[in-house]
Amino acid sequence: MSVPDLGQQAGIRLYESARGGEFHMSADAARELAASCDRLVERVRQARADAAALTRVSGFPDLPSGRALTAGFEAKGLEYLGMLDAFEQAALRHKAAYLAAGALFHEADAANAAALAAALAETP
Repeated sequence: MSVPDLGQQAGIRLYESARGGEFHMSADAARELAASCDRLVERVRQARADAAALTRVSGFPDLPSGRALTAGFEAKGLEYLGMLDAFEQAALRHKAAYLAAGALFHEADAANAAALAAALAETP
């Protein structure tokens, strides 16, 4: 499933600007923003865990209309999970950018690696 761009590309551009020396902030501000991103990621992961059942729809009759309703609701559940994936990736990308802007490059590289891992591990 394709994940929509909900800020991931902006996070990548911001990270590249920070690594290129065009975007700066204090290390303290970078850590605070990174912590906010961490909290957002945790909330998104909890929402994903809570929403796992949305893709397992049942209760409609075994008729063409029931099968269509089941498929439609399952597709909406998958779409929601994809949106959560996008939010997680965007938060991780911005975390990496903020840390790089604060010249916390080891932490920024770790955050960037987490963002890449999240992009590769999209919810099926």
